[in-house]
Amino acid sequence: MNILSLYHKRISVFNRLRGLFFQIFIQGKGHNNLQLSRNVEIWGTLHLGKNVYLGSNVKIYKKNTISDNVHIGDNVELRCNGGNSILIGKNCTINRGSLIMGTVQIGNNCLIAPLCVIVGSNHNFNDVTTLINEQGISSKGIKIGDNVWLGAQVTVVDGVCIGDNTIIGAGSVVTKNIPANSIAVGNPCKVIKSRHA
Repeated sequence: MNILSLYHKRISVFNRLRGLFFQIFIQGKGHNNLQLSRNVEIWGTLHLGKNVYLGSNVKIYKKNTISDNVHIGDNVELRCNGGNSILIGKNCTINRGSLIMGTVQIGNNCLIAPLCVIVGSNHNFNDVTTLINEQGISSKGIKIGDNVWLGAQVTVVDGVCIGDNTIIGAGSVVTKNIPANSIAVGNPCKVIKSRHA
């Protein structure tokens, strides 16, 4: 056995113990059926509902709320800056490789396909005499309604609201509000059809 394989075994045991700790700690707070995969990192405040699944390599930073029956796939990152927070409603799926950052509210029964980028904050850049990375960050926030489906590789920028029962096509870049009951696609994303019963 070489040093590298011994190192990986120690890391693996540590991750299993950490996962067991989170399961015991959170179940002790009245939550049940939390499933943690390997290499999950949680930093800061996390409010969890029941029946939550966190896939491998999920990273959660700062203040987040994950409601009941939420599935978060592998390599998803939830990251807040400063006083921002992320809220994920009930019965949602956030698929692998997605990034959710800043102030973001996702309604109930939403589907977020793989590799989506939802950023509810922006760098300030108005002062041309100061470096952009020294001007701070502002946040208007993003609100995604109930029963919304974002296709693969959708990008949603700060300040956008997406109405209930809306579908955003794969690869779209959402820069403006999208009304409820819409199908919208493109860069920039535009409504191409309404959804009515």
